Amino acid sequence: MTGGDTDRVDVRFLTADGGDAVGDRLEAADGRLSVRPVGIDTDHGAAGAADCVVVDGRSPDDRALDAIRRVVDGADDADATATPPVVLYGGSTGLIDAALDAGVTDVVRDEGTVGARVAANRIRTVAAGYRRRAPAERTADTLSALLENSSDRLSVLDSTGRYTYVSPAVERILGYDPDDLEGESGFDYVHPDDRERVRDAFEAVCERPGETFDVEYRLRDVDGEWRWVESRGTNRLDDPAVGGIVVNSREITDRRERERRLSEERAFTESVFAALPDVFYAFDEDGEFLRWNDRLQAVTGYDDAELRSMHPIELVVPEDRPAVADAITRVFEEGTTVTVEARFRTKDGEARPHEFTGARMTSPDGELLGLVGIGRDVSERKRRRRRFEAVFDTTPQFVGLTDTDGTVLEANRTVREFTGADRESFVGTHLRETAWFRGNEEAVAAAREGIERAAAGERYATEIEVDGETGTETIEFSVHPITDDRGEVALLVPEGQRITDLKRRERHLKVLHRFLRHNLRNKMTVIRGTADVLADRLSDPTDREYVAQIEGASTELIDLSETAHQLSRVAIGDDGERRPIDLRETLTAVRDDVEGAYDGATVRLGPDLDHSVRADWRLRPVFEQLVENAVEHADHDAPTVELSCVGGEASVSVRIVDDGPGIPREELVGITGDGEPTQLTHGTGFGLWLVRSVVDDYAGSVDYDPRPEGGSIVTVELPAATDRRAPADEPADRGR
Repeated sequence: MTGGDTDRVDVRFLTADGGDAVGDRLEAADGRLSVRPVGIDTDHGAAGAADCVVVDGRSPDDRALDAIRRVVDGADDADATATPPVVLYGGSTGLIDAALDAGVTDVVRDEGTVGARVAANRIRTVAAGYRRRAPAERTADTLSALLENSSDRLSVLDSTGRYTYVSPAVERILGYDPDDLEGESGFDYVHPDDRERVRDAFEAVCERPGETFDVEYRLRDVDGEWRWVESRGTNRLDDPAVGGIVVNSREITDRRERERRLSEERAFTESVFAALPDVFYAFDEDGEFLRWNDRLQAVTGYDDAELRSMHPIELVVPEDRPAVADAITRVFEEGTTVTVEARFRTKDGEARPHEFTGARMTSPDGELLGLVGIGRDVSERKRRRRRFEAVFDTTPQFVGLTDTDGTVLEANRTVREFTGADRESFVGTHLRETAWFRGNEEAVAAAREGIERAAAGERYATEIEVDGETGTETIEFSVHPITDDRGEVALLVPEGQRITDLKRRERHLKVLHRFLRHNLRNKMTVIRGTADVLADRLSDPTDREYVAQIEGASTELIDLSETAHQLSRVAIGDDGERRPIDLRETLTAVRDDVEGAYDGATVRLGPDLDHSVRADWRLRPVFEQLVENAVEHADHDAPTVELSCVGGEASVSVRIVDDGPGIPREELVGITGDGEPTQLTHGTGFGLWLVRSVVDDYAGSVDYDPRPEGGSIVTVELPAATDRRAPADEPADRGR
């Protein structure tokens, strides 16, 4: 019945064992049958090309039944009316029952030559029924099913662009009733920005019968929203059955949105890659580069074509390739992010150190695509590190680096040589457990306190004795905090400076001072006593005046000796333990002492004095010296000095403001610290220099500013103390 021969029947025989023998019997029984065996498991959705499908019942039941269902159901629902009849050839009773339930057209049995003629006749009968169906009816049914179920919108427009037919799919796509659109201009529904382009494409096709156009544009739906569609139009104006431009439209809103997002993501990604200061790269498991940015070309000197032909390992100097290869293997096999330092080998043969970080690159469903990573130039970092290490290791001071809990991260050569220990014995060990402190309870306590205070943001300093390979040394031990960008303590720097010789000189100086003071007082006493005797014996007024000058000079020298003694106690060696000092108590005592010693002087205290600083007993003499200096230099009988405080988290500033003429120029060296005191005519000049030395010892500062209206402002800034306050009581005179 195919190929124009109305008597011939085209049969597809679905079998599991070839089926040639069955086909030969059926063709022998009826020469009008053309039997072509095919595999029973083949997809036979397109079996409509045959006039009849016969399923071999000798095949396994489940496979035979699956074949029947595939043909009966039809592989192409849109052309279901063209599905040919299905005949089961033989089979078990169970298979026959299941086949009938599945919709098989007929069942025939294989019973030899006679049975073959019966089977052939029945096959021709069911095929004839299929043939008698009107092709036009089947075509109409098929077309109707296509139009009803298609996800595309089919429309026909006349030469002016008005709808003459719209398929039902328009309601699903745009929400319009098809009948409401007939007679409407299709251009009215096109987005204004797309309308001219669509009209141009439409009109161009109208002039050429049979021509086709493709265009993407936006259509307005029933809710006023814009939907992207992809349309193909064909000129069928000359076809009497159509008489218009046939347009098939498919909605692509989701696709366009995905394309837009992908385009934006791609543009964003490209801009990120281009803006990266580091090398970016991606390659697959075979080492083939997938992506890279311009920095890779700039650093290595290779162009795109050269990079495509190279394995990533070739860009590394030979000495570093094993470490890089191991890192790549770990990324692919373990899935970890790996960082390794290695040197690029440039096209010119230069080695450029970089830090490479790589990680797995996978698809959304987890499929391994390759390795993605960056390479950061560490040349400058390595140069800075070398400079740091040079300074760190060559300084004569003991210097280390710890984290905030005191675990040692680094120790310089001076530390290692002094203790005779190697770097490994320090790194990773708590500071108090290192060779420096081990076995020294006082030193261990200092290390513990230093770490705690520095971790809280304070600078800690004290003196300890430590044992080294060459003997015991007195060390000025300190711990400094290092803060990060947020102001939080990130690291600690413990330091030590040998002061053994300095302490020895201090002791010698004290002994010399006591010796000179003792002998000076004794000799001055003798001179003053002798002068008294001479005064009683001399009658000449001139001679008595000379004796009086001798007495006065000896008295001044004795007073100066006492002043020097007091100042020396402040300046050298007699400092006590640093502790929190209450400024209100200290400044109140200074006020009382000065007002009691100087008639007419007034010392005013500001309201905000409730602060404490970390110092020792020397703090009170420091402020007494500054206030007395202001009073002594006053140019009137009722001088006024004002004391006030400004407190912060890390420091406290004390202001001493007077209404006098200011500090004499020759004595400003004591405040500025720009030189040594060159004259001792005034005790205050030397005293201000000693004030500066004590404040420096506290890690503070002293500043001087003249007042425009007269007088001066001296500002003393000292480290704040947040724990318990204590008065700055002067200790008992040791060695007086």
